[in-house]
Amino acid sequence: MANERPLEGKTALVTGGSRGIGLATARRLGEMGAKVSICARDGERLDRATRQLTQEGIRTVGVHADVTRAGDVELLVQKTQTSLGPIEILVNNAGIGYFGPVQEASEANWDGVLDTNLKGVFLMTKAVAPGMIERRSGHIINIASLAGKNAFARGA
Repeated sequence: MANERPLEGKTALVTGGSRGIGLATARRLGEMGAKVSICARDGERLDRATRQLTQEGIRTVGVHADVTRAGDVELLVQKTQTSLGPIEILVNNAGIGYFGPVQEASEANWDGVLDTNLKGVFLMTKAVAPGMIERRSGHIINIASLAGKNAFARGA
């Protein structure tokens, strides 16, 4: 019989883990035996998701963090490693979109999308990759999803 908990003892970090795809991913990783760290910008949602996963028997740490800020990322990685151990799985899931006509978007809308969806992946990967390289083991998973078609691309 195949191992039903192939990730037993591994540490996973899921960005944007308080809802949707991120929460579902964190739950599945936990069901497979991983210890899970989740982060989000919304503190209330993060606390609720952390309690929910913990009540389901998943060892979970929730860290309030914005993946667009290097200081938050450093603190997130530090808290995760202190509480759960070396990060062996990173799921870059945090993402936002602008859902309106492109000609109505502001530069701030554009910057927000790029900072979260691209810079966040860069900062997170940069923070965990050295440990993975040193251990010669690790997995980085990048999720790209748009909640609606034509996000940031609709014309007039």
